[in-house]
Amino acid sequence: MLAFELFLAIALLVVCSLPAGFLLTRKLRWSPMEKLCGSIGASFILVYLVFGIIYCLTPAGAEMPRRLLALISLASLGLGIAAWGDIARLFKSFRVCQAVAGFSFLLLWTLVFLAMIRNYSGAFWYGDWLEHFQRTLFFLHHFPTNSPIMMGYQFPARPPAMNLLAAFFLGQTTDRFEVFQVIFSFLNLLMFLPCCLIMPALVGSRRTSVWPLVAVFALNPMVMQNVTYSWTKAFTAFYVILGLWFYLAAWRKSDRLRMTAAFLALAMGILVHYSAAPYVLFLALHYLLRVFPKRAQRWKELATVAVTSGLLLATWVGWSMASYGARSTLASNTSVTSSQQYQGNNLVKIAANVFDSIVPAVARSPLYLDGFKHQGFLGNLRDDAFIFYQTNLVFSMGLIGGPIILWLLYSALRRPSSADSKRWFWLAMISFCVLAGIASVGERDPLGVAHATLLTVEVLGLSMLAGMFPLRRALLTLVIAGCLLDFSFGILLHARVESMENTSQRTIFPSLSQVVAKKQPALTADSLSQSAWSNWMLKHQYAQLVELSQSRELAAAVGPAQIQKWFALDQDFWHGWYSRNNGTIGFLGDYTAGESGLGATILMFIMIALAIALAGFMLKFSTTATSEKILQSSPPQEVADTTLVSK
Repeated sequence: MLAFELFLAIALLVVCSLPAGFLLTRKLRWSPMEKLCGSIGASFILVYLVFGIIYCLTPAGAEMPRRLLALISLASLGLGIAAWGDIARLFKSFRVCQAVAGFSFLLLWTLVFLAMIRNYSGAFWYGDWLEHFQRTLFFLHHFPTNSPIMMGYQFPARPPAMNLLAAFFLGQTTDRFEVFQVIFSFLNLLMFLPCCLIMPALVGSRRTSVWPLVAVFALNPMVMQNVTYSWTKAFTAFYVILGLWFYLAAWRKSDRLRMTAAFLALAMGILVHYSAAPYVLFLALHYLLRVFPKRAQRWKELATVAVTSGLLLATWVGWSMASYGARSTLASNTSVTSSQQYQGNNLVKIAANVFDSIVPAVARSPLYLDGFKHQGFLGNLRDDAFIFYQTNLVFSMGLIGGPIILWLLYSALRRPSSADSKRWFWLAMISFCVLAGIASVGERDPLGVAHATLLTVEVLGLSMLAGMFPLRRALLTLVIAGCLLDFSFGILLHARVESMENTSQRTIFPSLSQVVAKKQPALTADSLSQSAWSNWMLKHQYAQLVELSQSRELAAAVGPAQIQKWFALDQDFWHGWYSRNNGTIGFLGDYTAGESGLGATILMFIMIALAIALAGFMLKFSTTATSEKILQSSPPQEVADTTLVSK
């Protein structure tokens, strides 16, 4: 049954991702890749709006009308059938076929990774993965607006778009977490497509191929963490990069429609995650100061941009203010609340966070990593590598890839060019968004905060690296070696630790009863950190309470009132979801790992084989013959149409 639900969820995602938006773009004079990415972005905006209307019209506490949701998907399928001829012509584009094939491979790669995960963990990261599931259930089951949110957040602390989209698809399948994992991973992975679109703009007149980008994405720990961890930052990057492309194209071509599409995409990015705000602010300032004064019919364009993007943002802000008030809507974001709680000087905090996000903690002082020492060797090594890759701006792009990207960026910016305005645009955007992104983080974190808002900058760096292929033999060998190291310590090791779960042969996580009885197992090579245990408890919390309550001695030690208070959390936060689902959140890895963990081991070897194959494939780009094939593979008119930096 689960396999059918997963298949149905993926089928619905595919059906709803293109046709509705394609009806809006198919007659436009856009390149095929612009039509593909623009259609996907528009389709999910339309799904967000339609589901939001249905949600508002559904009585509070009532289930969302599943038949009506199914009719919307059927309508999207019907639109696809009606426009089949144009869709077929779209897929005659070599670039579009490359991008879709690359996305399909990455989706299969991601599903293999997901099939290994039985518990989310990594350094001190805790709870976000489950909070977004709770927010999705909030919309799916129409929880009362006063329902509390995990970890003490107010509901308006995070924007709703991706949760609404997930609720739309769960409403046609089931409200199981395993299906939610796949939906979020699919949406997060979509950021690959606008990276294919914008890659020529990052490398000038060079001809580019999608396949190096596929390999770089698949072997990068930062990318795979953001795709498989059920939060919303990668889907935000999809809209930000799409908006960035349309902005650059509109600037170059004086195209009002593309400019409107750019800011609509950016507005949707904010509705997915507030980390889009620094990029939106920069482009808005650049437009008003640099572009607007020279535009034909500039006031008409400005009005169009302001009205369309403003109305889209108002769908969330207006509802939130009506339901929660202006204060909660505007001041409950974690950037605001964390800044208010910080006792020191904010400028000093920002400067320290910038420094710590560039220089890795292990280079500054190993003492910063002492918080991960109280566990087994495997967990300790994973957490050290996790911090190295996830919270650092440079090495999030790879152990070797990150420094090479900085070198490529420096070389590109210092080289004389006829497109100086575009070069300085990139320099200003990167500088502004890095500083503003880190400044928007409310707390002080000596481990680095690049993971909070800088994902878009990081994947743009990876896109530039992939766009530079073919590389010289020595440099290519260095990049491939770095990718394999990144894969080994940042992906494979991470997946191995996240696949660990209690079995009849070994105990990785002490039960709640053991903790209460103070009979925790001794520290072993398999032991994991307190944060990993806390995430495990979120997975099993209701079942663990049932087990604890069945022991009279332990129940008496805790107190019946406290146990009942803990049980009430299922009703307060989840409205009985845990009790309806056997008291445990199911992960895809729970069905593939097996009692002995053999399934996870097999999947690990599959990932190793695929990683080696990707490395071998990348080596092909070192030869002159491969370079000539790339030149032939991408139509000259399409590349010329998408080249913005040096034309």
